[in-house]
Amino acid sequence: MDLTSVRRGATGPVLVGVDGHDHDARVVTTAGAHADRLGTGLQVVHVLDVAGEPLRPATLPTVALHRSHERRRKLDDARAELRERLQTFVTGLTDVDLANVDLRTTVGDPATVLLAMSRRACLLVLGTRSGPARSPFLLGTVCQDVAVHASCPVLLVPWAKDGDEPG
Repeated sequence: MDLTSVRRGATGPVLVGVDGHDHDARVVTTAGAHADRLGTGLQVVHVLDVAGEPLRPATLPTVALHRSHERRRKLDDARAELRERLQTFVTGLTDVDLANVDLRTTVGDPATVLLAMSRRACLLVLGTRSGPARSPFLLGTVCQDVAVHASCPVLLVPWAKDGDEPG
């Protein structure tokens, strides 16, 4: 990627979206390398999609309370899993220090959340959804939406081909 639009000392972190797939390691490694080169922080975000789930609490208090506890439990579990997975990604990387990484887990539409967060980022890094069996030119809907509408430059990291090293 030509980083002429993203300069060293740029304000805002390098924002990286992860979705819980094996490809996350390659995406985080790539984002960490860019954050190191740019001298910025690294913000890792996992958005739990709420498709089909109402965003407003239910009218019945017991149902609303149950959903609130369930959502909180899902977020806590996702945060713990993200921290554990990220620790395995950065083990052995000299340019990424987990203590300097901002981990965020939230609920919402992934593209909408990432687009809102891109306003404060100097670069947004996402992995494509094109796995080995799919065309390398095929993007998921989140990548398409973010690449077109983001407020900062976007780097899309393709899946590694069989035998390619991540990063």
